[in-house]
Amino acid sequence: MTALRAAFTGYYGMRNFGDDLFGVLCTRAAQTYWRASPSVVGPPLAAAPARSTVPRRYPTRWYGSKGLVGKASRWLSFARGIHDCDVLVMGGGSVITARESFRKPMMLSAVDRGVQLAAVGVSIGPFADARDEDAVAAFLQRFRYLSVRDERSRRLAQAMGLEAITHAGCDLAALLPVPGPRTAVPARAQGEPVRIGVAPCRYREDGEYAAPARRRWEEHLIATLADLRRTREVRVDVFSLNEHPHHGDRELAQALVDRLRTEGVAAEHRPYASQDPLHTVDALAACDVVVSARLHGAIVAYLQDVPFMIIDYHPKCRDFADDIGLDASLRVTAGQAGNPFSDALPALLAGERQPRVSRADYARRAPDIFQCAPWAKA
Repeated sequence: MTALRAAFTGYYGMRNFGDDLFGVLCTRAAQTYWRASPSVVGPPLAAAPARSTVPRRYPTRWYGSKGLVGKASRWLSFARGIHDCDVLVMGGGSVITARESFRKPMMLSAVDRGVQLAAVGVSIGPFADARDEDAVAAFLQRFRYLSVRDERSRRLAQAMGLEAITHAGCDLAALLPVPGPRTAVPARAQGEPVRIGVAPCRYREDGEYAAPARRRWEEHLIATLADLRRTREVRVDVFSLNEHPHHGDRELAQALVDRLRTEGVAAEHRPYASQDPLHTVDALAACDVVVSARLHGAIVAYLQDVPFMIIDYHPKCRDFADDIGLDASLRVTAGQAGNPFSDALPALLAGERQPRVSRADYARRAPDIFQCAPWAKA
């Protein structure tokens, strides 16, 4: 019997850690739970057991570029993907929006040829108005299966009349292997430094969602780490989890490293590279505490049992924090007064302020993302 050809599409190959992680985990899960032959619509991803629609030697900087070459590369890649699959799956992230894209008409055309559509580990919206919401609802009516990653998206799918195809899942990062037991920070070998991971993000501060001022929280964090350094040795890994040349985090990360060093705090830049998200997972897991503006810096820390704080700059950050019952003091928001890190970081290092939902309970939902799909194999 021929294996199901499952093609996964998302923002893969754009040099973003979280999106590439989705591609790796989707293809692995499709093999395990669907016994499918998976493919990635985009460049090859390290550790993904899948074919890709972009040649291995094709430069990823061309594929992800803003100009004509980049747009043509992505169009050709997508066209190849939808003509070589039985089911096309939007795999992970904030991809169900009203934003115009060449992909939607191509996907609907593929349905007319017998290709089935699905989405797993996704968020829906937010939408500017009812018209945008209605347009997306009509698009999703053509789907066979929809697994959403947060409670807000589940309620929205229900309001759209999509109950029959909707599964209340979780973030795809929960498919990561279960980490081994961690040793609490106070029990570390004497003299061993505390390792703090920080992941900045080039987010907009003037959007509809009230985002905390980036410079303000960075200065508060630097001050807290400088104070912490007076009582114990501290090392800071500053991650740039999005390495895209136009809207990535490399410059922010390097500037933060320079500021920390000026304050006498040992800091290193840890760029995401080589389309290898699992290597970055290991680096985040090696931290004792993570402070992340990038959503998947926070989610991966949580799933690797690393205490964390999240910079709440977007509804998706709030949705995740709400779903796991993250303490309000561990969310850096626009309305906070004072330094949000001065009490929270020492508390996390002491093993306090755990999320209400344990990592194990959250991750237990992950297999159902694929096992509840129509293509799951017993």
